[in-house]
Amino acid sequence: MKFYAYFNGRILPAKDVRIGISDLGLLRSYAVFDYMRTYNGIPFYADAHLTRFFNSASELHLSIPCSKKRIKKIIGNLLAKGKCHEAGIRLMLTGGYANDSMTLNHPNFIILTEKLPHYPDEIYKNGVKLITYEYQRVLPLVKSTNYLTAIRLKSLLNRKNAYEVLYCYKGEILEVSRNNFFMVKRGVIVTPSENVLHGITRKIILDLASGKFKVRERKIKLSELNLADEAFICGTSKRIVPVVKIDTNRIGTGRPGPITREIMNMFSKLTLKYTGEANRKK
Repeated sequence: MKFYAYFNGRILPAKDVRIGISDLGLLRSYAVFDYMRTYNGIPFYADAHLTRFFNSASELHLSIPCSKKRIKKIIGNLLAKGKCHEAGIRLMLTGGYANDSMTLNHPNFIILTEKLPHYPDEIYKNGVKLITYEYQRVLPLVKSTNYLTAIRLKSLLNRKNAYEVLYCYKGEILEVSRNNFFMVKRGVIVTPSENVLHGITRKIILDLASGKFKVRERKIKLSELNLADEAFICGTSKRIVPVVKIDTNRIGTGRPGPITREIMNMFSKLTLKYTGEANRKK
């Protein structure tokens, strides 16, 4: 298995992609991206990811030089060329090269296939610890490459023996640095509705859960964490990870709860069903 990339109309080994130093993505972090993955060789919810990618680009006044249909064809070619059965797929669009370091130019457009990250079974079995941090991302609805705060706080996570940072702002819970946050309270699944990135996995969970549980999208006060029976985070590569501790507070019993485990099971079944249906349509 090898990983290839599409770079401004060319297909080449992913390791050979190079961006010049005057690109606004490097100079000013002015770039957007999206990330999807395959299951059984099929890009999972590709249309939803592409819609979000186009929306992010529009918010930063960037024009994507390919249609969604063309991008899906390119992704298929990259996966086939590298014989990638399972892979991550990263789409990136930068502000382009700027002689004055400020003016938008022709964007650099990149599609990368890459190795999927591995997460230990322990986090799904035993759950993880989060720590809260006062911060709200700039342009929360845009999936930008600006991860300054998340990377800067890595040393704090290590000192606190925590898995991730849970952003909160003015007394409200928002999101984890790379994932969405859910809380279960008295049998109701709750997730923040404003000032967060609307993750694709988040939307899938809302759709799955609404048929079996009570689900609410609303503001979550920081003080409510003490009353949570369960909590979990979700994202494209991690899927669903139970949360059993936030700061010094134990969540529920301190073990992954029954609703969290059921959502994890429902999501796993969906990935199998989705890829089976996608293969039949080929």
